[in-house]
Formats: sequence, structure tokens, C-alpha cells
Amino acid sequence: MHVVVCLKQIIDPEIPLTDFRIDRENKRIIQNNANLVMNIFDENALETALQMRERAGGDIRITAISMGTSSAIDILRKALSLRADQAILIDSEGWPELDTFATARILAAAIRTLGPVDLVLCGREAGDWHGGQVGSFLAEEFGWPCVNFVSRIDFDGGQFIMRRQTDDGWEIVKCQRPAVATVTNDETNVPRIPKVRDTMMAFRKEIPVRKIGELGIDPSTVIDARVALHLRDMYIPEVNKRCSFIEGEVGREKAIRLLDKLRERRVL
Repeated sequence: MHVVVCLKQIIDPEIPLTDFRIDRENKRIIQNNANLVMNIFDENALETALQMRERAGGDIRITAISMGTSSAIDILRKALSLRADQAILIDSEGWPELDTFATARILAAAIRTLGPVDLVLCGREAGDWHGGQVGSFLAEEFGWPCVNFVSRIDFDGGQFIMRRQTDDGWEIVKCQRPAVATVTNDETNVPRIPKVRDTMMAFRKEIPVRKIGELGIDPSTVIDARVALHLRDMYIPEVNKRCSFIEGEVGREKAIRLLDKLRERRVL
């Protein structure tokens, strides 16, 4: 069985707000001194695939794939250090900012070049834009079923057994292969820490790099047809704070003036 896990490199969501910068004119986030990390929900997806392989006795091949610039090699090496079987980078250098629709179309074209694939996993959403659309768009590109917010996957009797949490408890979904699933975080799929030896071995493995133009995609179908998101403006909200002192000789006088101020501002 072949499982493909889609990974995205993002700016560390844990950076201090004072270090967060955006380019309002070009509507993009500026990395500045922030670290680039693997999207946490994609780590959950990778962990789910690894656990699925362990329960199946190892008869599952896991491919990690990411679309981005050369810096995304780092998260692919991390996937290899966690014992993914292979990793592939789709180089988007020189391409404009792509929305989730375009991203899914390019990833689908790349996945088709990997041969028969039984399952594609994505994180439930990215930690930068929180769109949560790529997995569903991928399923639409392939014409496969899609199950969202999954936390555990098993394979039995030729079908996937997917577990996801609902307001009323756990829901078990049986799904024929091939399929797409988006993975959410759960106490059962907390990302593991790679071993030192596996990390060293990961740096020795070659990571193939494919250009988007090599995938046989008509650029107009991913640039001119961007429909998932139209970003009109991007800015950091400005918060104005003012402090007023209530004057008065005694507490009662101060309380009366405070009530008057609150009524003026229609708080009361």
C-alpha cells in the first residue's frame, strides 16, 4: 500500500506578536527572523501514517511531499528522520502566491507521477492561513472520497477504517481506497521525536526536486483560474488604548463621576 502525506512549511506560529511582519502591498507575510517549521497538523498526519504502518506490520510505503521553495527541504528531511520512506519537493520558486485551489491542482499532478497511490493524507488546516481546503480540493481533483478531521486510520478487509471525533462521541467511517483524509490533532497522534541515528541517516538521503513546469500543468489553469481565495487587503489591526483618571475627593464622588463617564460611552 502506498500512502502520500502532504506537508507544508510555515512561519512558526509561536513567534512573538512584536516580531510578526507583513508586506501589505504584496499581501504576504514577511519571514523576517522567524523560524520556518512543519505545519503541526501535517505532523499529526505523518504520525497517523506512521502508526498505521506499524499496526499493519510494515507493509505500507509512505511518501512525504511538499510544495515550496528550497527551504522546504528541511521539513522533508524531518519526515525522513521520522522514517518516511521517501520525500519529494515540488519547487515553486518564481511562481506567484498560489491559493488552495492551485496548490491542490499542482499537488495532484505531482502525486499522479508517483504511481498507484492508495491514500493521501493532509493536515486538517495550515497554521498560517487556517483555510482547511487543500485536502477536499485534492479529493475533487482525483475524484476520490474524502473524510475530514480524522485522528486514526486502520486498514481492514480492503477498506480504510477512519475514526473521527464528533460532539456526541467517536464516529467510525469505512472508506474504500483510494481516498483522501485530513487529519486533526488528538492525544493518540502526537508527533514523535526522531532518533538521532535516523536524523543523521535522513541527511544522507537524496530528495528529488521537481519543477512545477515538469508536471505537465498549463499555468493558466492554476494562475488565471484561482477561485478559492480573493485577498482584498492584509494588515495588522491597530489597537488604540486611552487611560482616563477619575478625579474626586472621596470615593463616593469618584464613583458618581465614573458612572457618568460610563453612561457617556453607553457602557451602561
